[in-house]
Amino acid sequence: MNKWTKAIGVVAAAALMIPLAACGSTRGETSGGGASDDEVNVGISMPEQMLERWKIDGENLKEQLEGYGYNVTLQYADGKTDQQTSQIQNMANNGMDYVVIASIDGTATGAAAEQVAANGGTVIAYDRLIMNTDAVDYYATFSLTDVGRMQGEYIEEKLGLKDGATGPFNVELMAGSPTDNNARYYFEGAWEVLGPYFESGVLQSQSGKVPASVDDWQSIGIDNWDRQKAQNEMENRINSFYNDGTKLDAVLAQNDAEATGTYNTIEAAGWDYYPIITGQDAEKANVQAIVQGKQSMTVYKDTRELAKATAEMIKALVDGDTPEAPDTFNNGNKDVPSQLLTPVTVDKDNIQEVLIDGGYISAEDAGL
Repeated sequence: MNKWTKAIGVVAAAALMIPLAACGSTRGETSGGGASDDEVNVGISMPEQMLERWKIDGENLKEQLEGYGYNVTLQYADGKTDQQTSQIQNMANNGMDYVVIASIDGTATGAAAEQVAANGGTVIAYDRLIMNTDAVDYYATFSLTDVGRMQGEYIEEKLGLKDGATGPFNVELMAGSPTDNNARYYFEGAWEVLGPYFESGVLQSQSGKVPASVDDWQSIGIDNWDRQKAQNEMENRINSFYNDGTKLDAVLAQNDAEATGTYNTIEAAGWDYYPIITGQDAEKANVQAIVQGKQSMTVYKDTRELAKATAEMIKALVDGDTPEAPDTFNNGNKDVPSQLLTPVTVDKDNIQEVLIDGGYISAEDAGL
């Protein structure tokens, strides 16, 4: 099981400056023109823009990097692994000095990252680690196990488990995409909190879909974090195990797409209550759902800060300095120097303070 540890040392390398050739037209692509030898060229590969968070991430990062005067190519891969691989390879072949990659499939992306490295570029993994390759130089993300831990602790608190409530309570569990390395850490954090309660019988799952251990987390994974797939999964569980009036007390949904699929299922079933439903990403629609009482919480990761941290890593390298990366994640081949940001639990009690007063979302967009 991969564990992050404190970095012993970080070696910074100045990137080779290679002129940018014209890029082929691709959905979501923008690029600076007329590059010269003293210009810095950065490619950004995002998984998709159907999920609001990736669109925001891409735009924030592009804005940060262009603020430093760099030429930026931003591309979205429409959730298709082959398309992302092709886009990254094109970036490599077109002489990008730095390529920032938020992988759809952290293992499949490795070969494209290696091509960037072979062409003299530096690879920064964004939010999702690139696995089993030496070609990833740095990693910027949030504290992954903390995300899951916050979700588990929210369920623990709302069910009164720390206060001695014995239930038994019915809790259904979903994990993230089996191809996303982060998803394991999210589930690990949640399982550290909820696992002991399942072992003691205080928590139970009518569907029986409870991993035997953290290592079995993929058995409850939702492919590509897909909302419709999560909805189909919850429809099957509810129709099979809860349509007789058995109460569903909580659902561990590990992002907002899974949460949406869950509360859509509850609505379609015509229930007169919503169970505790967790989430992650603070999507606008999900913030509104929290205000409306459909979803209970979300884990907010300020992607403005993640974009800023990633851009600052690149600027440090351009300037010949050592990026801030005090931690490490092991990707199967190496300990990757990493910077971990802190996520925040958001529910109806602190939406105003955290999201609106913090300038992340407007009161109107939050449904207030």
